[in-house]
Amino acid sequence: METAVAKEIGGRREQQDAAGVWTCPNTRCALLVVADGMGGHADGAQAARMAIATAERLWHDCDGRPEDPAALLERLFREAQAALHNPGAAPGEQSGTTLVALYVGPERAWWAHCGDSRLYHFEGERLIARTRDHTRVQALADAGEIREEDMATHPEQNQLLQALGVVDPIRVKHGEASLTPDSRFLLCSDGYWEQLDPEESAQWMSQPDLQAACTQTAARAAQRGGVHGDNVAIAAWRAQAMTTPARRHLRAAIRPLLPGALLLLAVLAILFWPLD
Repeated sequence: METAVAKEIGGRREQQDAAGVWTCPNTRCALLVVADGMGGHADGAQAARMAIATAERLWHDCDGRPEDPAALLERLFREAQAALHNPGAAPGEQSGTTLVALYVGPERAWWAHCGDSRLYHFEGERLIARTRDHTRVQALADAGEIREEDMATHPEQNQLLQALGVVDPIRVKHGEASLTPDSRFLLCSDGYWEQLDPEESAQWMSQPDLQAACTQTAARAAQRGGVHGDNVAIAAWRAQAMTTPARRHLRAAIRPLLPGALLLLAVLAILFWPLD
């Protein structure tokens, strides 16, 4: 497997996005998390870091091999919520964060989210699914009142219906899928997905150097956001390393010839096998 992570401050004065990736290469297990601190609220950056720190602690507690991955993710959200939510805080003084998390095991992946930080699931360059934002704009899109491609620029885009710390109780949405050799997952804050569509994401996730492509794409998203653009955070996972286009074409050309080559080797072995 391969993982990558990148952040950009964009046009903001403070970086309130956070991301974390933890792996067990020998077992092909990984945990990826992206959090977007609530802009306009006190200590949004600290709230995002708190969520990431909670994920890291839980990862180490189970040594990266939880008995129940879905329960691990649920625990992550509940413990982060408990640490952040302050019922006595005055309006506007409660820190909060969105959160999206992915746990990948040897054969299956599980994810959960709260807010408008997203997870995209690709098979090769084909989009299989994405998480549904907890926002007023997502509700409008689901009702067919606006188009999917108009969500990023809608004037109500930043109106969250769910987020850790600022809403209680929270609603955590879960998903899971079996893995294939072509499986890829992208986690990102809204500062990323407002600037790049899924097709662009699928393309850069096919590049041979995943980390370099991830870093370059985070910078591209921030650049597109301009001087008033949002923070950007992304974390990516894919099942196997990509070969270069030349190698992929060579493999594709050779693969149909393999049965004939094996048969020829078998015939030659019989013909030239030494006789007593």
